[in-house]
Amino acid sequence: MHCLVPRAARISLALIGASLLGACSHNSEPALVPDHPVRLASGGSGVKRGDCVEARRRAADKPDLDVDRLPTPRSFSPSPLPGKSMPADVRSARYNEVNVTVIVDTLGRADMRTFTVVKTTHPWLASSARGAISKWRFEPAQLAGCKVARVYKWGASSGSRTRA
Repeated sequence: MHCLVPRAARISLALIGASLLGACSHNSEPALVPDHPVRLASGGSGVKRGDCVEARRRAADKPDLDVDRLPTPRSFSPSPLPGKSMPADVRSARYNEVNVTVIVDTLGRADMRTFTVVKTTHPWLASSARGAISKWRFEPAQLAGCKVARVYKWGASSGSRTRA
């Protein structure tokens, strides 16, 4: 069968098509090749389920390690920031923030020796949070089905920051 398109045109169309396909398939992003081998995280913690000795050892070595379940307060009672006793300068501030950390042990209690104020805009906020968190009871963190000590992070903010 005879084609109606001249041979030169067919060749041109084929070259244009090939170059378009090549341009579309070209990845403009550079390939990311590490300078050194990358260690991929495993699907789990690497601790055999039920190996509580190893789970607790790892938690003691690294209190902020990835766990299966983070420590969780059973309730937020007493309130960490009771409005009735809030100082007037905190109440009238445009922005307030408090962030704290504490290690929760395997019995679900905050170890207040490890209580750390990460950031606060007023000392009362940190003091109030400290008093409340010391009374809270937690569901302890779990790793490989075992209760482990783990850092608990708590924070609150109100208002809006002013931009410089």
